[in-house]
Amino acid sequence: MDLARGAAAAFNLEAQRNGWNSLCDVTLSFVQPDLARLREIWDSEAGEAGVPARKAMSPRLLKSFLRDVALYERVDVAGEKRRYRVRLMGTAFAQILGDLTGQFVDEAVPEEVLALWHASLDTTLAARAPLRFLGREDTNSMTFLTGEFFSAPLLADDGEMSMVLGAARYSGKRPWEDIAAEARRQLGLQP
Repeated sequence: MDLARGAAAAFNLEAQRNGWNSLCDVTLSFVQPDLARLREIWDSEAGEAGVPARKAMSPRLLKSFLRDVALYERVDVAGEKRRYRVRLMGTAFAQILGDLTGQFVDEAVPEEVLALWHASLDTTLAARAPLRFLGREDTNSMTFLTGEFFSAPLLADDGEMSMVLGAARYSGKRPWEDIAAEARRQLGLQP
């Protein structure tokens, strides 16, 4: 849990410094019941390794979540920084972001949000545990949408912790400023 707390705190500092419309919550206080259920499934499959294998999180197991999930793979390229490939993007994600399946994040998302995407994925792997993110949808200029996100590491087929399972629920009911202020109070973060 200390790794997760440290990773979340570092993300929140970076988000504040960079003016990102995003927060990381290590308490996993999901508002959306299906995201809490996904966390329970992740926990049940974690086993002795503490992190589930990608194979364990099968389409059959995740059947009721498939439209809402995305699967990212960290790829270390010789001579370059890390890159993330979108292995799977559910239809609900694709409706908001476009279908990025098979693409590298750094080639698919606008430059102005790339650092946020990388930081979210890096934070998840560094935490070695599930995290809850809150954010405004800035990727495709849909700033009226806010999201609650489940993000958790997975072990790749080679045993390396290099994959991230994400799921989201989007809403346009409350402005980001209200959600962020409430979350900051709950997390004890400065406004």
